[in-house]
Amino acid sequence: MKIVIAGLGVMGGSLALAIRQNIPQVQIWGYDKPKVIKQALARGIIQQSVSAWPQQCARADIIFLATPMGQIKKQLSELNGHINRQTVVSDVGSTKHELADWVKKIEFSGSYIGGHPMTGAEKSGLQAANPLLYENAVYLLCDVTPEKQALLKNKLQPVLEAIKARVLLIDSAAHDEILAAISHLPQLLAIELVNLVGAKNDAENPYLMLAAGGFRDLTRIASSSIEIWQDIINSNKKNIRNTLKDFIRRLEKDSEKLDDLHQEFESANAFRRQVPKETKGFLSPLTDILVYVTDQVGVVARIANALSEHRIDIRDMELLKIREKEGGVFRLSFSSLTEAKTAVRILQGIGYQAFLRE
Repeated sequence: MKIVIAGLGVMGGSLALAIRQNIPQVQIWGYDKPKVIKQALARGIIQQSVSAWPQQCARADIIFLATPMGQIKKQLSELNGHINRQTVVSDVGSTKHELADWVKKIEFSGSYIGGHPMTGAEKSGLQAANPLLYENAVYLLCDVTPEKQALLKNKLQPVLEAIKARVLLIDSAAHDEILAAISHLPQLLAIELVNLVGAKNDAENPYLMLAAGGFRDLTRIASSSIEIWQDIINSNKKNIRNTLKDFIRRLEKDSEKLDDLHQEFESANAFRRQVPKETKGFLSPLTDILVYVTDQVGVVARIANALSEHRIDIRDMELLKIREKEGGVFRLSFSSLTEAKTAVRILQGIGYQAFLRE
């Protein structure tokens, strides 16, 4: 299989690393600036560079476009006519409906399946690439028409499942409406909240010095790059405006009843409990077990090695409680109840207290 990845930043680079790690027989070609390509080749992230774009993409099985939104449209146009329906072209862009309309407009010669992995990283660039970035992440695929089902099943989906992403099919219009509320609106709120507080800050009123805890957590994404976000906002303006209007109406309503917000808090708590607790927004709950351990060197390695010997894959791990020189409790997550029960039996067999999490 020949896979081309255009754009070897943190998303494209991480995708290449994940594929190399999980499907070593795949041939990965990279397309980016010469300096980036040189680094990717030196690190073994890719095996070949695309020196003649788009001609060298002609016989690719899959082409991933891991570039900014505006660049994705340009690259789709450049690929048009150089590839046929047997080449799957996907992307990692944050909005989908504009691209779906674009491939229709240009009568795209390849088979486009819009993609959006619901994951990311604090840092950017190839140096921040991480082969685990996509593991357990929800990977949205949009507008998979009947004629593309075979390509999805035989080419794209096996690759995404091999890197342990969780595939969810969705309509592109619904995707953009949802993302306006759960991603684009929070970004704008973080920006405006920081600007509101920052404008009030001075020597006599040290807002920023006192801004920690909830404020810092809520506004973490305010450090995002406008170079990335302007393209996203431009491609989803209508949905973002509508969501902003809905949010403003809710704020105005709440401002008139500040003396009694019991109902708002209760409903928010109830809705919040429905948000998946597992990392990266798992589509379906993994099965958890709890393992009680003593504070000893090598505990994690012993647990991991014991499960690995039986080919049991830990999908997620979290240290819940720890007391120095005493021990703690690990939460381990598995893909199925069967694997979780097997893990409990294995760990109990080597002396650990392990139980299914209720």
